[in-house]
Amino acid sequence: MSTPLPKLAPMLLVEAVDALPARLRRKVDDMVVRAAGWPATLDGDRVRVRVDEETEVVLAVTGGVVRSGADVTCGCLLAPNCLHRAAVLARCPVQEDPAPVDTGDPSGPGDTDGRADPGDTDGRAGHGDTDGRAGHGDTDGRAGHGDTDGRAGHGEGPGETVGSRQAAVLDPVGAGRGVALSERQVAAADDLWRSAVAVLCAGRSGSGVVVRAALVRAAHQARIHGLHRAAAVARQCANRLQAAAESQPQYRLADLTDDLRELLDLARRLRLPDPTADLLGTGRRSYETAGGLRLYGVCTVPVVADSGYGGVVTYLVDRDGRMWTIADLMPGGAGRASTAGDGIVTIGEVVLSHRELARAGIVVSGATSSENGQLGAGKAVRAVRANGAGWAEEPVDRLWREPYADQVHRAFAASAVPVRDRPAGGDLLFLRVEVVGVAGDAVLGVTPDGLPIALGIASDHEALPYRDNLRVLAGAVGADLRVIGRLDPHHRTTVQALAVAPAVPNAGLVLPARWSGRADLGFDRLHRSQVRVDPTVPGVAAGPGGVTGDPALHLLRRQVERVVDGGRAVQALAAEDGRRLRGARLDTGAVLLAELRDAAGFRDRDVFGRITADDGSAFAEAWLAAAVYERAASAAFTEASWLPTELSPIG
Repeated sequence: MSTPLPKLAPMLLVEAVDALPARLRRKVDDMVVRAAGWPATLDGDRVRVRVDEETEVVLAVTGGVVRSGADVTCGCLLAPNCLHRAAVLARCPVQEDPAPVDTGDPSGPGDTDGRADPGDTDGRAGHGDTDGRAGHGDTDGRAGHGDTDGRAGHGEGPGETVGSRQAAVLDPVGAGRGVALSERQVAAADDLWRSAVAVLCAGRSGSGVVVRAALVRAAHQARIHGLHRAAAVARQCANRLQAAAESQPQYRLADLTDDLRELLDLARRLRLPDPTADLLGTGRRSYETAGGLRLYGVCTVPVVADSGYGGVVTYLVDRDGRMWTIADLMPGGAGRASTAGDGIVTIGEVVLSHRELARAGIVVSGATSSENGQLGAGKAVRAVRANGAGWAEEPVDRLWREPYADQVHRAFAASAVPVRDRPAGGDLLFLRVEVVGVAGDAVLGVTPDGLPIALGIASDHEALPYRDNLRVLAGAVGADLRVIGRLDPHHRTTVQALAVAPAVPNAGLVLPARWSGRADLGFDRLHRSQVRVDPTVPGVAAGPGGVTGDPALHLLRRQVERVVDGGRAVQALAAEDGRRLRGARLDTGAVLLAELRDAAGFRDRDVFGRITADDGSAFAEAWLAAAVYERAASAAFTEASWLPTELSPIG
C-alpha cells in the first residue's frame, strides 16, 4: 500500500512551477495525472516516490511538512527543474499558512488565548463544505413581481447605456473613500485581479497546476502586504480548484462561483482610487474590554472550515438578550469538529466542556471580546460556572419573542457580511415549527402563522450526525418544536437546523434529562424511540424539488456558473436566454447577460485581422456584473419569500 504524501509549505509548489521552462509547463498537468500511479514509501523521515526503475523523487519531511525546495530531489537529468518533481509536489496536500491568533486581552499581543482564528467561527461547514445544500444554482424564492427590489430595472431609461448599467451594478453607491494603498499593495491587488481573470477565462476545466500556482502566489503576496480579506478568498478559490482537480466529494461548482465572484469584486474595488478600509480585512482580531457578563448557554455547533480547520463554537446570551460566542478552532477538519464539543472551554477557571456550557451558564469578570461578540481568553479574564436557563425561560426565551419579520431582516443583513465580521448569532433564526413531513433531505414544517419552513442539513460530513438526526425528526409528524437554524439565503424559507427542543416538555420529542430539554444536532444523536407523536396524524411527502427556485434567475445563474466551469470559450457559444429573462421582467439581467456573451466572443484585431493581446479584463468585468446582479436579485427574491405579506401589489 502506497504511503500518503506529506504536506507542503504553501509556496513550495509555486516555486517548483515557476522554475519549469515554458515548454514543460504545458505538460505538467498530464504528468500530474501519471503521478497518481507512482508508488510512495516511507523511509525514516523521507518519502520516496518511485517514478520508474531509474528515477525516484525524494521528499525530506520535518515535523510532517516538506518545508523548502532543497528538501525535494529527483534522480532524473533535468532535476531540479523537472516535471517529475513538480508533478509529485502538485499531488501533495498544502499546509495552510499559520492562522493569526486571537488576542484575549487588549493590553497587548502577549496575552493570547492560544486558539487559531481562521475566520469561520460561525458554526458553518465552510462556504460550501458539503453542507447539505443543493447548490446556489437553485436560486429560489421568486417574489413574482419582476425587478421590484430597486436593483433590477425594467428597461434602459433615457440616455442609459449598457456600460452604464454594468457600472451601476458593480458600484451601486460609488467606490467610497478610505485608505490609500501603498505601491506594493496596489501591485498585489493587480496580481490578484490578473490571477482571478485567468481562472475565469480558463474555467475550472482549464485551470491546471500553472493557473492554480499563479493564484496561490498572488494570495501569498496579498497576505504579506496586508490585503488579508482578498488573500483568504484567493486561497479558498485555489483550494476549491484543487478539490475539483482531485474530484473530491466536497467540491461544489456553486461554491467556486461565489468565491470567484467575491475575489474579482474585492480585487476590482481594491484597484479603485482610495478603497475603503473594510476591503483590506485584518490579520489579527482585536479585543476590547467587555466588563462583567452573566451568560446563559444556548447551543453549541461543530465547525468544519474549507481551510482544513475544525472545532466548535458555543452560542451564549446575556441578560439583555445579546448573543456571544466562544470558539475553539484548530487544524483537523471534520474529525476534530466531531470531538471538539467535549473539549474544555478555555476561559478563566471554567471547567466545562462546550457541550456542557451550552446547557449551563458562566459568570465572567474582566471579559474581553471582539467587535462581533467573540469572547477572548486573556490572562486577566476570570470566569466561573453558573446555572443555565431553559429555552422557555428568561433571558433565552427572548430570542424566540423577537418579531418574526425582524429576525428575517436581521439574518439576511448578516448573511451579506463576510463570515469573520458577522455579529454573533446574527444569521440565526429562532423559530417555532410544527413538523408536517419531508421533502428530499429536508424536514418540512409550518410556523404558527402558517409559513412553510424547510429544515435542511447544516453539514453533510459523515462524522457529524446532522443527516441522521433529520431523518429522525422527519418521523415526528405533528411535533411542536423550537428550532435554532442558520438562514440559507439561497433557498426560500430554508434554514440549516442546528438545535431543537420540544416546545412543550415531553410532547412530540422526549429527550434525555442530561440534555436539559434540547438537542444540538451536530453532536447529540436522536433515536426513533424518542419520537412521541400520534400515528394517525397524516404527514406530507414531497420529492427533492419540494422547495423550488425562480426559473428565470436560475437561467442567469446557470450562465454564470457555466463560465466558471468551462471558461470564456464556452460562454461565447452559449444559448441566448435574454428573451426569457425579459419575459420574467428581469430586464437588467437580460442586458447584462447579452453584454457577457458579447464580451466572451469579442477579440481585438489589428489591421491584418490578427487577434491582438487581450488580458480578459473586459470579459471578467462583464461576468462580474452579471454575477453581482444575480446574487443581489436572488437574495431580494428569497427574502421576499420569507415575508410574503410585505410584498407590495403592482400598479
